[in-house]
Amino acid sequence: MSDARLIIRHARQIVQVCRNKELRLSGKAMNDICVLTSEAAGSDGLSLVVGGDGLIADVGTDREIAVRYANVKANREIDARNKSVLPGFVDAHSHPVWAGDRVHEFAMKLAGASYMDVHAAGGGIHFTVDHTHKATEEELYGSLKHRLQQMLSSGTTFVECKSGYGLDVETEIKMLRVIERARRELAIGISATFCGAHSIPNLVLRWELVLSAI
Repeated sequence: MSDARLIIRHARQIVQVCRNKELRLSGKAMNDICVLTSEAAGSDGLSLVVGGDGLIADVGTDREIAVRYANVKANREIDARNKSVLPGFVDAHSHPVWAGDRVHEFAMKLAGASYMDVHAAGGGIHFTVDHTHKATEEELYGSLKHRLQQMLSSGTTFVECKSGYGLDVETEIKMLRVIERARRELAIGISATFCGAHSIPNLVLRWELVLSAI
């Protein structure tokens, strides 16, 4: 290897998850993830190398990595002294594109109102749908960008983004355009999902919603 995208040095802990080159862990195996520590390795720190292809190329003690990659130039180096390095979180179900704050509904719920009570009072999903209809594409993108940046700062590196608060063709497409723009412009992995049949809108029959979604 002649160059590396990233070398992280001096970490106190690296959460490797798999210890025997498994592709993934599932079931009870998830209770026993592989965690490397500098103390157990008898080293002052641990290092991790990310190759030019974006994949993790190597993990080892600071001394091992320094020797093996002595002639490798890294595009970026991070000093992770006294820190833990762990895989990014994957959010597999989210609805991050919407307008219309429903914080006021918490007071109703705390007072004992059910979801259908809130719905009958004009709240619930249709409150959000109405505000999402009225919001411009730029407004939706601005709020989505803020939410995704908050997620990224908390360790989420990949997120599945659903539409679903449009419930008509025009607004659903508007939401999907916003998601696609975020996928192109932001430093977080995004998978888009069309969720146009999220709920049945007011004054629309079930079969009409199905046909519009198709």
